[in-house]
Amino acid sequence: MTIRRAAYMAAPVMALALMAGACSGGGGGDEAGGNEEKLTDIPASDMNATDRDDLEDGGTFHWGINEFPTQYQRFHTQGNLANAERIAAAVLPRAHYYDDSGDPHPDQDFVLSSEISDDGTTLTFELNPDATWSNGDPITWEDYAAQAETVGGHRDDDAKFEIGDKTGYERIEKTEEGENEFEAVFTFSTPFGEWPRLFAHLYPKEYMEDPEKFNKDYEHDFPVTAGPFGDVEFDKTKETVTVNKSEDWWGEPAKLDRIIYHHYGNDALPNVMNNGEIDGFYLGYDANAYDTLKDRDGVRLTKAVDNGYRHLTMNGGEGRILEDTKVRNAIVHGIDRAQIASATLDGVEWTTDPTVNRLIKSSQTGFQDNSEGYGEYDPELAGQMLDEAGWTQESEGATRTKDGEELELHWVIPSDIRNTADEAEIAQAQLEEIGVKVDVDTVPNNKFFEEYIVPGNYDATTFVYTSTNPYAGYSQENFAGPVGEDEDGNVNWGNNLHFFTTDEIRDGFDALTEETDPEKYTELTNELDRMLWEQSMAVPLFQRPGLFAVNDEIANWGANGLGSIHYEDIGFVK
Repeated sequence: MTIRRAAYMAAPVMALALMAGACSGGGGGDEAGGNEEKLTDIPASDMNATDRDDLEDGGTFHWGINEFPTQYQRFHTQGNLANAERIAAAVLPRAHYYDDSGDPHPDQDFVLSSEISDDGTTLTFELNPDATWSNGDPITWEDYAAQAETVGGHRDDDAKFEIGDKTGYERIEKTEEGENEFEAVFTFSTPFGEWPRLFAHLYPKEYMEDPEKFNKDYEHDFPVTAGPFGDVEFDKTKETVTVNKSEDWWGEPAKLDRIIYHHYGNDALPNVMNNGEIDGFYLGYDANAYDTLKDRDGVRLTKAVDNGYRHLTMNGGEGRILEDTKVRNAIVHGIDRAQIASATLDGVEWTTDPTVNRLIKSSQTGFQDNSEGYGEYDPELAGQMLDEAGWTQESEGATRTKDGEELELHWVIPSDIRNTADEAEIAQAQLEEIGVKVDVDTVPNNKFFEEYIVPGNYDATTFVYTSTNPYAGYSQENFAGPVGEDEDGNVNWGNNLHFFTTDEIRDGFDALTEETDPEKYTELTNELDRMLWEQSMAVPLFQRPGLFAVNDEIANWGANGLGSIHYEDIGFVK
């Protein structure tokens, strides 16, 4: 049976999420900087939504990206990159998609229906029997079972799988065949209220059962696919990834013939766009790019909420110079986050509304600022806290020391992002005033995460956390853990790049993801955000702008906010 467009009009599943709605928070006026617009005034999405009948058949969409990822096994510690997700989403199955409000729906190209029991412990997927892998094998309950067992850490050789996040899957104690091979029945040890975000990417069972294939076979490769696009080609010289229209796809056929992802440095992307060599890229807060393209004929700049935020992250792992919570708190008080936000956002005429929440976006119910007492710029207080922590100054302007060690931070930034360098320079100057020395280490863009941030070879940095779903618990991977040990017995923090957590945070996320009452869920989410402020984890700088530069003939692509991209619907308007 072929699933037509009506599949995307299916009713949302009964599941918990922080839905779009009336929001608190905001700011504005003089306190919000030069732009009085509030985050809550910005639209949920800006995709140039167009019916498929009004699109051309064929064509190539040239998508500009700012890195060339190596790992495309999304559950691997090195696969948790936004650009890897943007490519994988075109060629792999997903169980659910999200509309602009963040409501989940079964993606009926793969899952015809999904139902959770009243007690939240039994989840049933009715699978689409037309769905097949590119090697011809049907997609059955066994693929879902293999992924649940591996990602949940249930295998005897679990330590051999380099898994970044087990959240949700670790609660699936068994997966069984239902009435036939196209029905999967999952039994949870405890309820998981955010179950629609499971199986956001599905991999064939053979690549989930073998640790060598899990860890290595999706490096610069997609050996097996299942989606509107497939036959993935990697050009390591040009640093491009091409996904081609799948002729074996059982759903609505892709409007495009292919999508080519082009890796360019951030500074190069606007000029490449201006020259007509790409059709779209995330512009974000690049003032030079904004000036180059804002009046360019044939290019439109989107404006919408983005499901991401920019933050300062510090490595508080055991034995690190920022292991002490009081020292991290002092560092935050020593940096003027509002100045960083203003310096970055004024150049793209975006609101400098200071309200930021790690777990709730401005288009969602419950959005509020939880930073009081931890997020204020207060150099005097910062100095006092460092004194109390034993880091003292011999004279004004000197670098603080403790037991003969200088308070010097290894601040790592990627080489081609001007805004990141600006942030480091502002922080460097401000922290110097409180006796903290900052050594800014500029590293190649393609090594920034793989060789420095993910392995923990840094003290401080700034980057962006984005999400592909509306659930607050999705961030558990960034703040909880550890997820086990590696083969050498070392603690594996997975996707927690702070390399520490607390029992309170860990238990808080567990409670959050079990909660089924929307009001209580929102309350717990804000309590968790407050806990993260107390620990100075992923300290928010600003909610990321949903500002993309797009060829104005491209439809159904751009700032998707909380919603999912339907890759088969991207195309050129007639």
